Amino acid sequence: MNPIPLITRNKFILLPCLFIFSILVLVILSYLGFSFGKYSFDFQDQDIILQSPSLEHPLGTDQLGRDMLARLIFGARLSFLVAVVTALIALLIGVSMGTIAGMFEGRIDFFISRTIDVIYSLPDLLVLSIIGLIFNRSTTGILFAIGLISWMDLARLSRAEILKLKQQEFILSATAIGLDKRKIFFSHLLPNILNVILVSVTFIMPRAIIAESTLSFLGLGLSPPNCSWGTLASDGWQFLNTHTNLILYPSIMIMLTVLSLNIIGDFLTELNQPRKIYI
Repeated sequence: MNPIPLITRNKFILLPCLFIFSILVLVILSYLGFSFGKYSFDFQDQDIILQSPSLEHPLGTDQLGRDMLARLIFGARLSFLVAVVTALIALLIGVSMGTIAGMFEGRIDFFISRTIDVIYSLPDLLVLSIIGLIFNRSTTGILFAIGLISWMDLARLSRAEILKLKQQEFILSATAIGLDKRKIFFSHLLPNILNVILVSVTFIMPRAIIAESTLSFLGLGLSPPNCSWGTLASDGWQFLNTHTNLILYPSIMIMLTVLSLNIIGDFLTELNQPRKIYI
């Protein structure tokens, strides 16, 4: 079997690194960029409503005279916050539930598995809408709602990986010499499933951004003056025929960010694959 040429490998590594760098720059700008700009994300000027792009306003202004560049950068903060917090919630709940189900099996496994099936059967948009309205469209409510529907895949993955590893000889040997389940889990099982779990988390983040954007686009997301890319797209939809740029900018940002995170996830998946050694 011929090895992968060095140029091809370098290109394969360079592309994900470029996307990682772009994500980091966007995160830094979202937390610092808007604060030293001339206009804040919520500053209104009735004299420049729906202004076209100019030197003073590179991306123009919206229907309330707010600078679109400042709002786009600030919206990245909340969109990334949703992605990160959702991933952490899914990681905590999903791995915990999957671990308990895989370690104890029996009735506990049956109860957790059926609970996951029930939650899976609920329409995501309905759950998001109800929880968002209960929390009055607050940031906390949106984070909780998206996190609540994102942990099931991790739970199933953790359970499946643990059940598979429990049949391996090194786990059977550890059980035979009398190690307790806690020792077996932290010393042998967790290190072997950690890479797979972390790779799966990178795919949860873009789904969280899309879920928040969909909810905000339908008017059930964050309440003003907070804004995310989803709320900006929702506001721009009203002026689709006259000022297409208002919906175009946040839509492009959502697309590029989701694409970047998916490519990074594919890259980590490839790195996590076992390599064959030829002698």
